[in-house]
Amino acid sequence: MTVRADPAVPTSTPVMASPEDTVVEATTESFRDRRVDRLAEGRRRRELLSAAAPSADPQFLNAIAAADRFWGRDELWRDALQSQRSGITASAEPTTETVDTAEVTTVDPGTATIARPKRPLRGAWVRLSRRTASAEPAADHVVDDEFDIPLPGKPLRVVGRTRSWVTRLALIGAPLVLVGGVAYSCGVSTGSARLVQSSTISADDASALHLNSFPADRAAAFGVSYLLLCWTHPDAVDTTATTDRLAALARMTSAGVTPGCGWSGAAPSKAPLAVTWDGTVRPVAGAAYADGAAALLGFLVTTADGRTVGAALPIWVSSTLSMAAGVRVVGDVAVVPVAPAAAAPTPAAPAVTDSAVAESLTRSALVPFLRAWAVSDPVQLNLVLAGDASAAARAGMQGQVTAPAVNRTQVVVTRGDPTGYQDGDLITAGVGVDWTTRLGGVQRTGYSISLRMTAARWQVTDITGAAPDPAGGAAPGTAFTTPTPASSPAAG
Repeated sequence: MTVRADPAVPTSTPVMASPEDTVVEATTESFRDRRVDRLAEGRRRRELLSAAAPSADPQFLNAIAAADRFWGRDELWRDALQSQRSGITASAEPTTETVDTAEVTTVDPGTATIARPKRPLRGAWVRLSRRTASAEPAADHVVDDEFDIPLPGKPLRVVGRTRSWVTRLALIGAPLVLVGGVAYSCGVSTGSARLVQSSTISADDASALHLNSFPADRAAAFGVSYLLLCWTHPDAVDTTATTDRLAALARMTSAGVTPGCGWSGAAPSKAPLAVTWDGTVRPVAGAAYADGAAALLGFLVTTADGRTVGAALPIWVSSTLSMAAGVRVVGDVAVVPVAPAAAAPTPAAPAVTDSAVAESLTRSALVPFLRAWAVSDPVQLNLVLAGDASAAARAGMQGQVTAPAVNRTQVVVTRGDPTGYQDGDLITAGVGVDWTTRLGGVQRTGYSISLRMTAARWQVTDITGAAPDPAGGAAPGTAFTTPTPASSPAAG
C-alpha cells in the first residue's frame, strides 16, 4: 500500500508530532512513553473512524488513522470517508490506487536514535529526529532503518541485560571451545602415534621385578606326583611292579632323562611320607623352547624313615596344551640339602594380661565349654555360648576327641579393666589342651578362645587355633642315626 502526504494541508494533533517538527532532545519524557502515547492515539483514531464508517474497509481506515494530515484542525478524515462512501474508489477492497485517489499518505514518525552511555541501566539519552515530508506529491518518504519501530498494536522489541550478557559470553567462549577442541585432538593423535609398537621387558628386568608368567602351581603339582613315584622303590623280585613304575615315570619325562628316575638299586623302599613344593621357581639357564618354557622348581621330600631332603626338578610347561598333556620333566632329579630353619623369635608380651582370672576362668567357662564342644552337645553349649557365637564354636568335634585337660592358660584383655570387669568387656584365652583320641592316644593342641562378659559372667563367642608359643626360639636338636663315615687316606 502506498500512502502519500499532502504538503498543502497543515496538520497538528495534541499527541502526534507534525511532519514539520525538528529534532527534539528528549529530556523529561522517554521515548517509550511517547511511543505508548502514539499507540494510544492510533487506537483512538481507529475507533473514531470505525464508529463513523462501520462498513468501510479496515485497511483504508488504518491508512487514514496513520496519516497525521487528516487529523489537523480541518479534520480532513471526514472528507476522506465521504469520498470513499461516494464511490471514488471503483473496488470495494481498498487497493494501492484507491489510497492514491484519496491522497492518503502515511507520514513516518521519523527515525529514533538511542545513544547509550557506557554503563547500562543508568538511563539513556534518547534522540528523536523526524524528517519532513517531500514537497512533491509523488516523492515517497524515505524511512531510516537505524531504529526499527513496530506497527501499531505490536509490542516493542526489548533487549534485556540477560540477553546482552549471554551474547558476550558466547562471543568469548566460542573461540575458547574451538581452541580447546583443536588442542585435544592434536594431543590424542600425538599420544596414539607413540603407542604404535607394544613395549616389552627383558628377562633380566622381569627377574629383577619378580615378574614371571610361568605356571608354577601347575608345574609344582606335576613335580609332586613325579617325586612320589621316584622315591617309591618296589622289590626287584616283583617284576610287574618294577615295570609299572618305569612305564609311569617314562610317561612323565622327556627322551633324554634317565629311566626310572635314575635309581638302579635292588632294596625296596616305601613311598615318602610327604612331598611338598618349597615355593622356589628359577629359570633354566640356556634352555629355550619354541613352545612353552622350563623352570627349576624346588621340593621337600620327607622319606619313610623321617628324614627330609631337598630335590630340584627341571619341568617344562607348554603354552598351548593344557593339564598333564603339556607338562614334562626335562632333566634328571637333583638331591640337594635342606637349609636349616631359622629360630622363631620370642613374641612380644601382650599389652594387658590378667593372670589372676586364669584359674577361675578355666574352671567356670573353659573346661565346660571344651567338654560340650568335644561331643557337640547343643544343650550344654547353650549354657556357655553367647547369643552371637560363631559357627565353629557351635559345631563342635562330633566326638572325635574327648576328656579335655587344660595344661596352660594365658588371658589377654582386649577391652576392659582387670580390676573390675563390666558387661561388654572382651578377653582372649590362649589355652593348651590335651585330648584323648578315638585310638586311645593323647594329642596336645592349642586354641584361642574369645569370651565376653554378659550378665556378670563370661560367655564364649569364638574358638580358633594357632595360639602362639610364648617361648619362641628353636626346639632342642635331635640328630638322626648315621653310619660312621669312612676314614680318609690322610687319616690313615
